[in-house]
Amino acid sequence: MSCVPSLRRRASDAVELMDDPDCDPARLASTYANFRYVNAVVSGWRGMYRRDIRPSLSRTRESTLLDVGCGGGDVARALARWAARDGLRLRITAVDPDARAHAYATSLPPLPGLTFRRALSSDLVAEGLRFDFVVSNHVLHHLSGEQLGGLLADSERLAAHRVLHADIERSRFGYLGFGLGTWPLFRGSFIRDDGLTSIRRSFTAPELREVVPNGWQVTREHPSRLVLRREAPAASASAATDGTQEGVTGPRVRDVIVVGGGPVGILLAGLLAVRGVDVEVLEQRAEPSMRSRAIGIHPPSLRALEQLGVAEEVIAKAVRIRGGVVRSDGRTLGRLVFSETADRMQSVISLPQSETEAVLRARFAELAPDRLRGGVTVTGVYDRGDRVAVETMATGETVATGATAGESVEARYVVAADGARSLVRGLLGIRCTARTGGETYLMSDYPDTGEYPGEAVLFFERDGVVESFPLPGGRRRWVAITPTLLADATSDDLAALIRARTGTRLPKTTAAASAFSVQQRLATRLVAGRVVLIGDAAHQISPIGGQGMNLGWLDALQLAPALVRALREPDAASGVLGHYDRRRRRSARMAARQAGFNMAMGGPIDGLRLRARNGLVRTLAVPPARAVLARAFTMRWL
Repeated sequence: MSCVPSLRRRASDAVELMDDPDCDPARLASTYANFRYVNAVVSGWRGMYRRDIRPSLSRTRESTLLDVGCGGGDVARALARWAARDGLRLRITAVDPDARAHAYATSLPPLPGLTFRRALSSDLVAEGLRFDFVVSNHVLHHLSGEQLGGLLADSERLAAHRVLHADIERSRFGYLGFGLGTWPLFRGSFIRDDGLTSIRRSFTAPELREVVPNGWQVTREHPSRLVLRREAPAASASAATDGTQEGVTGPRVRDVIVVGGGPVGILLAGLLAVRGVDVEVLEQRAEPSMRSRAIGIHPPSLRALEQLGVAEEVIAKAVRIRGGVVRSDGRTLGRLVFSETADRMQSVISLPQSETEAVLRARFAELAPDRLRGGVTVTGVYDRGDRVAVETMATGETVATGATAGESVEARYVVAADGARSLVRGLLGIRCTARTGGETYLMSDYPDTGEYPGEAVLFFERDGVVESFPLPGGRRRWVAITPTLLADATSDDLAALIRARTGTRLPKTTAAASAFSVQQRLATRLVAGRVVLIGDAAHQISPIGGQGMNLGWLDALQLAPALVRALREPDAASGVLGHYDRRRRRSARMAARQAGFNMAMGGPIDGLRLRARNGLVRTLAVPPARAVLARAFTMRWL
């Protein structure tokens, strides 16, 4: 490891030792045998099985999966064992054209439902076969451009539901980590040498995005691992029946109608659209909001944005928050580092909500043109058993341009993403339980003085907390707790308050000040028949700590695959949506407790209680508590 080769370009001509037909058979067999241990650590299939495969499996209906380029079969065997352990019916066909790999795979004890074949994906296409899932592990980097195109075309023909091609991502971090991690291990095999060669041959995420066709999504699951995904169109779910097809006897029944085109609703709609779902968004506003109260985007949310294909664009527009510093009475109490990795998908970033929403809207317009309808107010929601009727009324500019008012639209499912004052939630009669809240704050944006580059700053002062976060374009957001709601306060008033508490002099700004009151509520249920609540309609969380929008995005990340399964497998709908309800309510309760802790820490305080609080902050800012606190603030357990 004394010399790391250049990884700027893909070494597509490099040859792995095990690909030599005359390689040592004993070392080759040892390599196949040890792949199960290497892949258990680096490939991430356990997580993909739980997230992308298991939710679509059934105890009564058999699903099918094809593993392309299965090698010694360790991934196929692992998937078969996991499904059997969960009591789910999954039949797996694992193919590889290499006679040596096939011989090794078939020499192992057989597993029920697992079949190995010596074949290419094109052979299965020629046979007219179809599978619910098509997967591969560490195959893409072996392929030339023409071969890659052929595999993806075959995958589209073979997959009835989902394609997951997992591979290594070329990076210095991965090269060094794999080299050091395998240095004392796997002697007598090709694992270490071929693993390093594989990393040199692999794509980076931008390189892979450039060469795949439309409809394929490249996601970075964790540092040095990529997954190339494709969702087959939900044809069976989208087909309207009972005389509801367009051009037959009535209006088309959409798969999903999302009420609310804010950042949560539009993200969910995009995640559904990339999965082939027929989705439409109804938004009360005729024009997008230019408010930018939500600015923080956490690593779990970047995963959702990556699935939609906009993570890189959002990151490019944002500024990275590398950590946080806590100060009191002019002294630093402690620091947090949010991420020490170079992987941008593990970052905490800051971008005004209006700019994030613009990116999401543009992407949804690409995926589903003209499916975002602005200036539409929902006036009634009626569950008909097999579908939901939504009564709407055109408002604002839509009425002025002559659009029809009083329209009725229908969908298999309706998602309420219409905010804390949700009209849909009210129409359904779903109550909200109040948790903590009532605190008032004042905020505005100012030119950044450069005193805390890339850091969030919390001033825990006697008269109450002051918070500061970097923004793109050389700006910084400042927020201060106030004794009452100062609705008429100006940015100058806020600057004076901040100077009095912290001694910080802020430059003049043209931005207006915004006063707000915090409320925390949780809906008593998130699912009512075929209507589902998401985001602020489901749970209102304090914006202090940057959890509100992110929590809604994590709702969307779980709800999208749940709705796809509910559409394809009506018998499973109650179970998967019930699981969504329980899991997201639990996450919302955790987020509310964390937000309550944040607000309690920031309240006015003095004397012995001030010293006790500062002592607690110092304790939380050192290992091991610091790592746990950073994980909580970046929402990695929600």
